[in-house]
Amino acid sequence: MKENLTQPRALTCYAWSLTAGWTAVIVVLAALNFHHEKSQAVELARAQARSHFERDVTYRHWNAQAGPVYAPITRTTQPNPYLSALPERDIRTTEGKTLTMVNPAYMARLISDMSSGSPFTKGHLTSLRPIRPDNKPDTWEASALASFSSKEEEKSTVEKMGNHTYLRLMKPLMCEEACLKCHAKQGYRVGDVRGGLSIAVPLDPLWAVARQNSIFVAISFLPLWGIGVAGIFFGSSRLRRTIRERDAGVQKIVALNDDLLSRTQELETANRELDDFCSTVSHDLRSPLTAVSGYCQLIQQIPEAREPKALESYIGSIMESAENMARLISALLDFSRVTRGNLVRSGADLTAMSHDIAVELQFQEQDRQAIFRIAEGLTASADHDLARVVMHNLLGNAWKYSRSADPAVIDVGQTEHGGETFYYVKDNGIGLEQGQAERVFDAFHRLSNVNGVEGHGIGLATVKRIILRHGGKIFCESGLGKGATFYFSFGEATERTSQA
Repeated sequence: MKENLTQPRALTCYAWSLTAGWTAVIVVLAALNFHHEKSQAVELARAQARSHFERDVTYRHWNAQAGPVYAPITRTTQPNPYLSALPERDIRTTEGKTLTMVNPAYMARLISDMSSGSPFTKGHLTSLRPIRPDNKPDTWEASALASFSSKEEEKSTVEKMGNHTYLRLMKPLMCEEACLKCHAKQGYRVGDVRGGLSIAVPLDPLWAVARQNSIFVAISFLPLWGIGVAGIFFGSSRLRRTIRERDAGVQKIVALNDDLLSRTQELETANRELDDFCSTVSHDLRSPLTAVSGYCQLIQQIPEAREPKALESYIGSIMESAENMARLISALLDFSRVTRGNLVRSGADLTAMSHDIAVELQFQEQDRQAIFRIAEGLTASADHDLARVVMHNLLGNAWKYSRSADPAVIDVGQTEHGGETFYYVKDNGIGLEQGQAERVFDAFHRLSNVNGVEGHGIGLATVKRIILRHGGKIFCESGLGKGATFYFSFGEATERTSQA
């Protein structure tokens, strides 16, 4: 199982995606704020234009209602030639100063001339049929005046005038009774749209303020953006930690499940071996005990000193049965203790072990013809004592089951199998029947073709336990009458240090 069940790459992508989304939101909000500030500047200019319009209309009403208004003749205020038909256009004061009449239209004209060329608010009184040719409308004003015929009450747009941008607004001027004094000859009647007053409010100063406000708001968004990004990555870090803790929990559960399964299998194996053990004990221990009991009864029935040879034979049989019991008990103890204690790996010299065991076997049966072919340099990373138990059992089996061969040939070596290094013990003995190669490692299992060969069915089970404890593998290749070859490895798995 991998160390991390959940790869953090997707979570990192999500965090960066959220960051990009949050950044986009901040940018959109800043853009909307800038657009709002700009719109507000336009609306403020429009309000100013309406205010100027109402002020100028008020001045005009006052001028119209107050009657003729006279101003001194100056370089900029000259007699209006378009009022020459009116009586008393020019008058002279008692002090001899000449004054000229200033009607509402002329007043608007003079004021407009004063503001021309400056970036301040401008006003222009115009009409589609102006009396004064200089008051003719420009293209935008003509369009606005034309729209008033369709009952529109106001027209305003943002326009470029020279090097500056203005909010231009025009509203119609209605013909009143006082207006007919000058415009009746043009055919106007009271209530007609005589013309319009155009107001131009400069937008550049207002937009400069709007930009400053937008920049201030954008700067104020930066802490908000930073808090959001920090929150995203803090949440991502917490989530990543939670995922790691969850994965660690899952790994722990899986490990516990694996351990539970392993212990369950060990328990099932132990129960199965216990059943076989009970069967073996009931048979193998009862037989020598029965023999001992029978011979003891025979000894009791022999008159003293009359049958010394029979007595010696009975005693020999008793001793042999006792030795068989001792060997069985020793084998059972070895089988029980093989999984106890700590596993200490070292460089076990299998070649030296094999030579020592071969000498022991040949010493026990000196009359047998046997050839041991042991490869040199066989070493394994294994527990030295347990490795000796493995070699002793495998060589002991090869010695026993090759008794009928003449001569017996036992090989110990090393080979490659499936890309892995295996050691082997091979004999030319009676071999195994088909289907017995797997069951031969079961505890207390005896072969069906080994009549006359001593054994308790524990040796190979002990070997398998040792190999599996090392994390290795063991298997057998054989055929009836073709000998047997046992392959094994010691692996490199970590062993539990607890007592089995």
